[in-house]
Amino acid sequence: MVFHHYADFYDSLYQDKDYRRECLFVQGLFQSYAGGLALSKVEGVKSILDLGCGTGSHALIFADMGYQVTGVDRSENMLRRAREKSAQQSSQIDFHQADIRQLDLPRKFDAAVAMFTVMGYLTTNRDVEDAIRAVRRHLEPGGLFVFDVWFGPAVLKLRPEDRVKVVEDGDRRIIRYARPVLNVVDHTLEVNYTVLEIAGDRVLAETSESHLMRFYFYQELRYFLEKNGFAVVEMCPFLEPGKQPDENSWNISTICKSV
Repeated sequence: MVFHHYADFYDSLYQDKDYRRECLFVQGLFQSYAGGLALSKVEGVKSILDLGCGTGSHALIFADMGYQVTGVDRSENMLRRAREKSAQQSSQIDFHQADIRQLDLPRKFDAAVAMFTVMGYLTTNRDVEDAIRAVRRHLEPGGLFVFDVWFGPAVLKLRPEDRVKVVEDGDRRIIRYARPVLNVVDHTLEVNYTVLEIAGDRVLAETSESHLMRFYFYQELRYFLEKNGFAVVEMCPFLEPGKQPDENSWNISTICKSV
């Protein structure tokens, strides 16, 4: 399973990630595009469905901003950490273990987000369509769906490369080796991770996982979304609204409305 033992190191590895900036970016998109939401007795986005919520870092910030947040992830290990963090901060977030392709919650939301390339884990066309349809079922009419993915032109131009990341976490070091394997036919990158937890000269833990990720192209995304109940309102480089993606935009955001 993806994010099995890797989940134990996840927050340490991404302690330098600016989650608040990303949530403010999404909030700005809500403010720009929430007009026309067919919501009863409210204006704009009030409730958010956080798909692939992981350890809850975005969800906690959204909740702190005043949104009603429901988080979904297929990894129980990631959700365990999310619930712990939520309890520590006294946040009222509902977390559910589920696969977004078969999601079936008893309510609808004003907006859905899939942050940190969650849609990249959908590697077949059927997976992509099943997930988009599931999101559509859970949105109010005119509801917003915001997600980011790896952009095919940039992946093919810039090419993935081996990377090593080292982070200090108290008296231990976390070392992650990432070795990507590009498949230009399937539009995928298989990212092979090896993570070491080290204290002094002792290896406390070692884990390896392989994450198969899909990259997308502009017209491909538009086709999937328009075929399955959405209208695309903007595609932009991640964190750069109003700009057009190009072959140097490795991550792009898509903003669409349910129709």
